[in-house]
Amino acid sequence: MHPCLDADFNFLTGADMIPTIHHTDKLLYEQIYEFYKAAILQKRLAYNQRLPSYRVLAKELGIANNTVLKAYEQLVLEGYVTNVFRKGLYVTKIDRSDWQLPSADPLPPKNKESKSKKRSAAYNTSVRLVDESHFPVKQWRKCSNWALDRISFQYQEYEQDDPLKEQLIKYLFQYRGVRATPARLLIGSGASSLVFWLAFVLRNTCKKIIVEEPGYTRTRFLFQEFGYNVKPIRVTEQGIDLLQVRKERGDLLYVTPSHQYPTGVAIPVSHRIQLLNWAQKNNAYIIEDDFDCEFRYKTNLMPSLQGLDQANRVIYIGTFSSALMPSLRVAYMVLPENFGVAYESYQHLTNTVPYFTRRTLALFMEKGFWERHLKKMRTVYKRKYDACMSALQRLPENCIEYNQTPSGLNILLHINTRLSEKEIIQRAKSCDIEVTPTSGFYSNKTSIPRKPQVLFEFGSLPQEVIGQVVEKLYKAWFE
Repeated sequence: MHPCLDADFNFLTGADMIPTIHHTDKLLYEQIYEFYKAAILQKRLAYNQRLPSYRVLAKELGIANNTVLKAYEQLVLEGYVTNVFRKGLYVTKIDRSDWQLPSADPLPPKNKESKSKKRSAAYNTSVRLVDESHFPVKQWRKCSNWALDRISFQYQEYEQDDPLKEQLIKYLFQYRGVRATPARLLIGSGASSLVFWLAFVLRNTCKKIIVEEPGYTRTRFLFQEFGYNVKPIRVTEQGIDLLQVRKERGDLLYVTPSHQYPTGVAIPVSHRIQLLNWAQKNNAYIIEDDFDCEFRYKTNLMPSLQGLDQANRVIYIGTFSSALMPSLRVAYMVLPENFGVAYESYQHLTNTVPYFTRRTLALFMEKGFWERHLKKMRTVYKRKYDACMSALQRLPENCIEYNQTPSGLNILLHINTRLSEKEIIQRAKSCDIEVTPTSGFYSNKTSIPRKPQVLFEFGSLPQEVIGQVVEKLYKAWFE
């Protein structure tokens, strides 16, 4: 016996060292490779033990020499065996004291229930979905083909002039009054990724951030992860409570002034100016998430905070998710002039949108497709909003209260019932409708309203079924 071998081990010898070949989808060389790999890791082949020659093994298995050679080459490459010149392949010494061999099948065991996918509700009003039926597929494909014709495959495309930035600068100034330059305009894959980047960059200079209550949960969590002191302040019918904001000193203020999420209220201009005054007085930055700013149905778009800002205290964030498609994953952030934090060395971390996508979107905007699509979707969503209002107004008085801010793709419903929030959700599911409970938007659970509230997302619902969905919800909750 080899001096290094343990007498308790049952080492493979002779015919036992020949793997069994199965006629499956797995390639022959992979079966040979996995047989010897497992034997080595399970200590069934000893250190310095010699493997059969490739000619002998190929003859024994009745397969081509090259098939065995390929398996052996992989074993040598990964360090399981060593090729000793003119002698053959020998098992290498591997420290396996703490080694646990993975199961032969790396896939988790199949659950019988997983065979049948969980059926989604017929009407999903619980997540922010958009109307897919009106997406301009032909125009997008045309721009995609143009982008592919002109694309470069080199990294330096990120460092040169960005065509999407050029289009965004024009669009933001024309429609939102936002002043931007290429150096201060950052593009990333979603608003959350840009907020994450911002929280990271400001972590050493800012300690406290004020957020809306209720508000966008993910933003609060991101800043908490970096150790910020997060102070929630309640939202009134005119946006975040100004009286409470004035009492606080903070480094950052996060607001969604055009369409507060989830309440839907908008901050009037007079309050916006007062928020800007607070930021200037406290030497703080306001993070303006211009959420759903594109969709107002009875009035013109409200001016952005950044457009009103004269003291360079606003960080502006926007996205294409609601107006174009969430899966595009393109958002943008405009930093203020003379931004007092060195961020240039971290700027490359925001380059998470492929250049091909940026180029396609830039052409989509340049050719006028974006503006036409936006105009069309304002009409589509206005009709859906009107259908929601009409359906709600037909219900018995005082059973369901709702905000009547004509903007965005959702409506906050206050349910005047003794039912709990859980019961409200379950009853909606019983009639095949998903709705979003608003309790998750509150950081302070004592602030949750006594009567249940749900967020009704109508963006993806066909206009002709909205009335039916509202009526079904009413019957589920009150009859």
